Amino acid sequence: MKKTLLTALGLAVLAAPAFADPVQIKFAYPSAPNNALFQAMQGWTDDVNKAANGAIEVKIFPGGVIADNSNMYDRVTGGVADMGFAVFGPVSSVFPKTNVGTLPFEAKDHREDALALWALYEKGVIRDEFSKFHPLAFIVFPGLVIHSKKPIHTLADIKGMKISVEGRVLSEMMPRLGAAPISLTPGELYQSLQRGLVEAVPQGWPSVPTFHLNEVTNFHLEAPLGFNTGYVAMNNDSYAKLPPAGKAAVDKFSYKPFTERLIAADDTMQAVGRDATKALPGQTIAQLDPAEEARWKAAVAPVTDQWVQATPDGAKVLAAFRAELTAIRGGK
Repeated sequence: MKKTLLTALGLAVLAAPAFADPVQIKFAYPSAPNNALFQAMQGWTDDVNKAANGAIEVKIFPGGVIADNSNMYDRVTGGVADMGFAVFGPVSSVFPKTNVGTLPFEAKDHREDALALWALYEKGVIRDEFSKFHPLAFIVFPGLVIHSKKPIHTLADIKGMKISVEGRVLSEMMPRLGAAPISLTPGELYQSLQRGLVEAVPQGWPSVPTFHLNEVTNFHLEAPLGFNTGYVAMNNDSYAKLPPAGKAAVDKFSYKPFTERLIAADDTMQAVGRDATKALPGQTIAQLDPAEEARWKAAVAPVTDQWVQATPDGAKVLAAFRAELTAIRGGK
């Protein structure tokens, strides 16, 4: 009797299903893991893995191992990476409506820009541009600063300068300021400045320590010329195939909460980049005086007009974006 019972228990153990291994999620991160933005991504990853309780395991692959900014969209939509983070710049033509977040003299800071963009997505205003992957968060980098090798205080100073651009809006804006635009990815900025291919680069302060821009520039003009925008997104099939516990964990920590996590990281990175540059000898940080700023604003106003005309439902999108900015400023 005892032997029979033990045999039965043994067969039951063998027949019992084994716990499934966690579904592996490859998260492609294009830069080095050396700043607050990466820490925010890692924090999100840790929270999701913990909440999923073994159903999924998200792992970040930093440093462009799987994908970089130039090919992230293709790698994520093609399934080479399950998810990834990158700037919209290299694929800005795919997201014409979403480019509203890059327009000059609209949003005052990266926080309200990012929250307004996410609201536009949630309300369906720009959702049709995201059919090929599943967005988890938007990121808007702190306002563009023109990092240059020579002082820029007026339109006369910038005239004829070779300046890097990412995306359609900057490409159209720079000629109106009198500069010559040259398309570059973030990873190309340092060497291009070093070799003289460009004389200035419009980038937010977080890019300074990431790409060591303060090693090859010494003048930094803070002007309200718009923002660089980006995304964290997941391959559609990878998202659809998540086990229930994994999907619940991803949904819990993504979307507006993830966007707010990235805003906080940008706050930190902006302070770090600005303070690190300010502390170096020979560096100058400047702003436009009010009269000169008005001249710059007038010079680039046609960029917004052209964007409205060229973008499907451009007037509707811009009006919705401005309404969200107003609501955010009002504390709504």
